[in-house]
Amino acid sequence: MTGPIASKTTTPAVRRLHLNESPLPPAPGVVAAIAAAAARVNRYPEPDCPLLLGALSDYTGVSADRIVVTSGSNELLHLLPLISDAHGAEMVVPDPSFPTYRKVAGFFDITVHGVPVMADGRPDVDALLAAVTPGCRMVCVPSPNNPTGGLLSADEIERLVAGVPETMLLHFDEAYYEFGRQAGGVEALPILEKRKGPWMTSRSFSKAFGLAGLRLGYTIASSADLARRARGLRPNFSVNALAVAAGVAALAAPEHMRATVAQVAAERERLSDGLRAAGLAPFPSAANFVAFPVPEGDGDLAARLTAQGILTTAFQIPGQLGGQVAAVRITVGTREDTDAVFEALAACRGSER
Repeated sequence: MTGPIASKTTTPAVRRLHLNESPLPPAPGVVAAIAAAAARVNRYPEPDCPLLLGALSDYTGVSADRIVVTSGSNELLHLLPLISDAHGAEMVVPDPSFPTYRKVAGFFDITVHGVPVMADGRPDVDALLAAVTPGCRMVCVPSPNNPTGGLLSADEIERLVAGVPETMLLHFDEAYYEFGRQAGGVEALPILEKRKGPWMTSRSFSKAFGLAGLRLGYTIASSADLARRARGLRPNFSVNALAVAAGVAALAAPEHMRATVAQVAAERERLSDGLRAAGLAPFPSAANFVAFPVPEGDGDLAARLTAQGILTTAFQIPGQLGGQVAAVRITVGTREDTDAVFEALAACRGSER
């Protein structure tokens, strides 16, 4: 729409605070690397991404033969049932957690045992272990947990690693790894290395490195054999050449990543403080989002925020007395995004009361 009518519209700008993207662009060197790689997209990328594997080995301290590059960390989740021979079996996950777990389970007729998170949004490790049955093939636990943001302690990860039977695959989801570390979380790899049974941990370039649009992730496996099995199950060339170039350049600019994480974390605390000031009870978050239960009487708060131009994610959490409680997750954006959230909350909650 153009002309004088357009200038009078009152429709608010839509703010994408529902996908946990970075509000900040990647490092300038990353953009330059993507542009340079664009001139060579007539060729397939090299199988197994050796340059990126080498950079990831340096970044993680893990040998390249135990690392698998994936099309986002999501690709690994789709491979887990194949890697663990879980077709028709059972798996254990926190509830709520990343919805792709249940989506993938449906493809393979896997029975999902969802274990309610604790009151502060952290996965309940002891309850997760108690839910494991002889028919389970996988135990999948994110830290920080999506959509609540809860971060496991070193002791909790130790108990998880020791408690999952050696016959089962432990998947430790670290899509928000850099944010968890910035928030004071423990480095989980040394703890995972103590495990005798198979394990995999997956991470993403989408959040801290600002590469959500290129779909790039990686997995660290407990052994080279397990990594080789995962590579053999991927589609050919599932990671595109632009993503590979961007990943190498992003790892070469760690100061940019750390500055991005610090800025987002500071805005996350400002968002949390403002939600508390509005009478809400946000979960402690070590990710790039903040979630909170919707108070009784606030109705479909996510829908009303959408009407105000704020896109969020609505989900359900198990209630302390049974049943389900509505909750909302808000991605941390710019300072202007946060201000818009506060204004929208005041407007739509005020109209309800």
